Amino acid sequence: MADSATTTSTDQTHPHSEGGRELARVLALLEGDQAGSMTVAALRERGVKAPGQAVYTLQLAGYAIDRVSGPDLGGHRTLGYRLRGSGAAAPNVLAGSREADGDDG
Repeated sequence: MADSATTTSTDQTHPHSEGGRELARVLALLEGDQAGSMTVAALRERGVKAPGQAVYTLQLAGYAIDRVSGPDLGGHRTLGYRLRGSGAAAPNVLAGSREADGDDG
């Protein structure tokens, strides 16, 4: 009688996998970035195991993320990422929704 109380899945409230948590972490870091971009090293320092893969997955989901490069403190070229716009569809994307598979151009 109380069928809704027997739900065993938590997919609607939390990312269901380590990959989903990684995407949420990268998105939050890019949204909160004040420096203009996040380097791959900075993302790794903050616990992201595969920054490039996470950014690519977010791009496939429709997020406008630019790839940028610039010199680090040692003068070497370093790769970073910058979020171009706000991602209102983030909870749906992280829960496994495929709403963002259209092409915005």
